[in-house]
Amino acid sequence: MTGQVELPEFHERFAVRPWTTIGQRLDSGRPSWRNLIEHFGQVAAAEMREDGRSWTNDEVFEALLRAVLSNNTDWAKVEKVLPELREAFHEFSLETYAETSDEDIEHRLDPWFKQHKAGSMTLKQSLKGLAKTARILRDWSAAKGSAEHYFVDIVKKAGGDAKQAVMGLGNTPSPKKLPAFGIPLAAEAMRNLGFDVCKPDRHVCRALGSFGLVQFRKWPDHTGTKPPEASPREMLETMRVVENFAGLVSERPTLLDNAIWLLCARMGLNMTNAELAAMASACREERP
Repeated sequence: MTGQVELPEFHERFAVRPWTTIGQRLDSGRPSWRNLIEHFGQVAAAEMREDGRSWTNDEVFEALLRAVLSNNTDWAKVEKVLPELREAFHEFSLETYAETSDEDIEHRLDPWFKQHKAGSMTLKQSLKGLAKTARILRDWSAAKGSAEHYFVDIVKKAGGDAKQAVMGLGNTPSPKKLPAFGIPLAAEAMRNLGFDVCKPDRHVCRALGSFGLVQFRKWPDHTGTKPPEASPREMLETMRVVENFAGLVSERPTLLDNAIWLLCARMGLNMTNAELAAMASACREERP
């Protein structure tokens, strides 16, 4: 495992207890949580990639679209329109979306999401950025043989480290940065494509911060469910900690990450920072 770090609080012989506690909390408040994570499809995608499965250009576009739609919204709203996306996005054709104009996004797609109550304040700009990404991947596919190769290539150049690949795809200074994708959305896209990595979004960052596993320099308001202002370095650290934690309890980072996310998200338990910190404190107090 590359970039492995020691957990500052939950050391190896204590890691099982926090994971057991997370499972117990979810069993109590969201009994179907394992089925829900399975429904997301990311664990299965990781298994398929390990088995040698490849993604077509249109499947790559669908994976990127689902990532973009998860931004700044309640995923439960997006899930309601998933069955209709294939028609709205022309069978998820990467080539077709690469030709989509800003006007089509403004006058057709953005209103469509608003009509279906699945939009967000940033969706219009995100869809425009996704069109730019589609053009980059279309051209890459023409030169290299597939859009998927763009992602496989950056992972290979990162020494097989999906975390560093996420940083390259989502961090502004990188030449491989894709429009519409910051670090969390790049991680989500990678997971949809079968790369087993944590998504360091607001929920996972505030959970890891509340657990005492990652220290965030900018977190002026810890009340309620307020998240820290995570820097790129801190997002990378979050990915590293989740990967290490997952290894200690013999689970996939994608599964552990989604379980932590469900502790925090509205469609899960919507736990506050204080509740998360108390859960971690109870685990530490139960050490022998």
